[in-house]
Amino acid sequence: MTRQAIRVILRYAVVAAAGFLLAYLLVALFVFPDSDVAVGVKVPAVVGLPFGDAVKRLASLGLNGTLGTSQVSTGSPASTVLAQRPAAGLEAQRGTTILLDISAGQQQVTVPSVVGQTQDGAMNELRRAGLAVGQITEQTGDDPRGTVLQLRPDAGQIVPAGTTVDLVISGGPDELYMPDVLGRDVTEAKLMLEQLGITLAPMEYDEESPLRRGSVISQLPVAGASLPTGTSVILRIAGKP
Repeated sequence: MTRQAIRVILRYAVVAAAGFLLAYLLVALFVFPDSDVAVGVKVPAVVGLPFGDAVKRLASLGLNGTLGTSQVSTGSPASTVLAQRPAAGLEAQRGTTILLDISAGQQQVTVPSVVGQTQDGAMNELRRAGLAVGQITEQTGDDPRGTVLQLRPDAGQIVPAGTTVDLVISGGPDELYMPDVLGRDVTEAKLMLEQLGITLAPMEYDEESPLRRGSVISQLPVAGASLPTGTSVILRIAGKP
């Protein structure tokens, strides 16, 4: 076989191979576009997008976006994509499913009712509920000093966790009067006076008193007396210290 004949045969072989390859690609791309011969694409970054927008972005490249897990997030609005699997930048074939983990938004909590509680008790309950204690202001009133009178937001409202709750507490009455604590247990009497903002002087004791041990047998000033600012109350207690 001459060289010229070989050249002719090779030319026809190349043309035939090129024609076969062209026909194959046409069939793959237009007749069977979803077949395994489809060219892979790089997975785009969709973290931070709303779920619906992320699905559309993936679909534009022939990828399927589907819901993965949902979790509470303080920094991302609800339905925002937090993570994707496979990760952005990896190559995937058309039709691949991309799992999208989304934000469920901030955790919601109910403001507890703390009106009537002491300031410390109210603060502890608010913190246990996942709320922060904000500004504390005093307001003159007949309630014992330190009693919670109001709170904002109001009890029963549903708010994001970490919301700040302001408290209004009683500063006690404008003018203090000595209550009657005769006959009360010393512990009960002390608590009553402290809640009213009344200062106690050191206790006095009467070891020979026939009255119940630990009970208040006298008080100074007497019940009903006005207590100017800075006045200290003296209690005399039955028994030994």
